[in-house]
Amino acid sequence: MAAHSERWTGTAARQLVGTIAAVAAAVLVSVAVIAATTASTTASRRPAGSPEVATVQNLPPQAGGIFYEASAGAVEYAHPGGLVVAGRDNYQDHAFTTVSAGGGSVLLYIDATIDNSHGRYHDMLLNASPCGPATARWPGDHQANSGGYLTDFRVGSVLQGKLRCVLEAMVAENPHMAGWFADDLGSRSWFAGIDWATFPDKAAYREGAIALTQTLRSVADEHGLIFIVNGTWSANDGGGYPNAAKSGNALADGGFVEYHDGQIDFFGPYGCSLQWAAQSPVTRGKAVNFAVTDTAAGLAEYVDSNCYAYVNQQSDYRGAAPWGDSHPTGLPSRVG
Repeated sequence: MAAHSERWTGTAARQLVGTIAAVAAAVLVSVAVIAATTASTTASRRPAGSPEVATVQNLPPQAGGIFYEASAGAVEYAHPGGLVVAGRDNYQDHAFTTVSAGGGSVLLYIDATIDNSHGRYHDMLLNASPCGPATARWPGDHQANSGGYLTDFRVGSVLQGKLRCVLEAMVAENPHMAGWFADDLGSRSWFAGIDWATFPDKAAYREGAIALTQTLRSVADEHGLIFIVNGTWSANDGGGYPNAAKSGNALADGGFVEYHDGQIDFFGPYGCSLQWAAQSPVTRGKAVNFAVTDTAAGLAEYVDSNCYAYVNQQSDYRGAAPWGDSHPTGLPSRVG
């Protein structure tokens, strides 16, 4: 038995080792083929012109600008990390294409909650267009503010059905855009003309707002873009998403705080909520929160909170110059 065992260990063992090596080599080749096929498939699914997903560096805070009106000053943000928001009708100004060409990020304005049809894309969304029939107002004709009435953005509404088409048109016609600034989009109303305490269907409002952000997220993901919301998603006051007991919307890449100087005790923790951007494959939990303030003291408190990627002091919506050093963020920048 000993001699037989020795012969097996020598000759047979060598044969077995050779067989294992051959199998291992075959496995490695198969893995390589699978990896190459997967990479090819992944690449083929990425829309042409969309950026690679990068690691987002949202801190330390830096300046951003809101340029709804005159756009010339936006060129100061034409560098990696620069962020500007274009208005309803100036979004194709040379200043914005310059920002994108310089590595900055340009967000285009969209407001789906007010029936103000000024601007090409709001006209497409609200009036009869290739995207669908004219939309309606929320039942009861709730005048939100001087800009218009509350749209019917309930789940299943005409507006909900048209939004994707409009967003896709924006992407197709603006290769320099990095995403959207979704105005007035929160889980509850803060419109001056609407008494939220007596609003008849708070649940439908929240559900409709969530559905709008789901569409924004879906289109953003198709093209590697981002969006931020100007409207609160506050714990237990309209509620965050998906967890209403936590602030922030996991579908949005960040939120916007508009002239709330001296309220950092609320908006600090609000902006630092880990629910922001948790379901964004682009920013992957690195919230791109943005605050605009009236005063230098307000700017300082939002910067010091380390909860806001972008902060600036603006007296109007013609933008403001950068106030300090900037740094690349890894946010999308598309060059037309």
